[in-house]
Amino acid sequence: MKNLSPSFKQRKQNTLLKYKSAPSWPWFRGKKKRMVTIMQGQLDIFSYMGKEEKEPPILLSKGQIVYLVNKAEIEKCTVSGEMWTFGDNGRGYRLIRENGLYNVTTNEKLGREAFTDYESAKSKADEYLKLHNKIIFAGDIKPVSTVAYAYIRDCDNRKMTAFYCDLGDDMYYIKEFITYHHIIKGSKAIKKFMEQQEFKYCSPKEIKDFVPHFKNMYKCTEQSDWDYAECEYTYAVG
Repeated sequence: MKNLSPSFKQRKQNTLLKYKSAPSWPWFRGKKKRMVTIMQGQLDIFSYMGKEEKEPPILLSKGQIVYLVNKAEIEKCTVSGEMWTFGDNGRGYRLIRENGLYNVTTNEKLGREAFTDYESAKSKADEYLKLHNKIIFAGDIKPVSTVAYAYIRDCDNRKMTAFYCDLGDDMYYIKEFITYHHIIKGSKAIKKFMEQQEFKYCSPKEIKDFVPHFKNMYKCTEQSDWDYAECEYTYAVG
């Protein structure tokens, strides 16, 4: 050990001599061995000085374009510049979506779910399309009729919109105020739509001549009550 005062060295030597010269009774042998090992294995504070923690690399910069791939969907985002570290070696980034809302990605997702060039993102999305054929594309959705409502949310002055479309054959395309876009069978869905708490507390107004913006619909698994839903819904797999 380095940088130890003479008095400490002397105490250490005395301790070692004491236990090395101690009786070799069976019950004491293990204790003597452990004491010598502990004294020899101690680390001083200088062993830790100069040890630097390695931070995960910064792979994205402010203003850079990132394409997020979710199933067969590609979303264009911009790196906000805000980032953070997490876990043993993780780094996250806040992204700004084209609608002004936020998303996130991490170093681990780059090259897997997030790409810095569009062609790589498209290739990833095309791979999903090859394996899933139960997808209704937005351009193929032709509603018979549409009913829509909207109100301005007090907390952020954001316009909240909900609508439903009759697709025929007792199928309905629905977007409630705070749910994913989805397709469901049965007129009971309209009753549920009108029972949203926003109708009771926010007094939404009906929108005349509303033109809905549809999303690609993926077939849902049996765990869901919905038949189809947009890609962000967990049980929508296509």
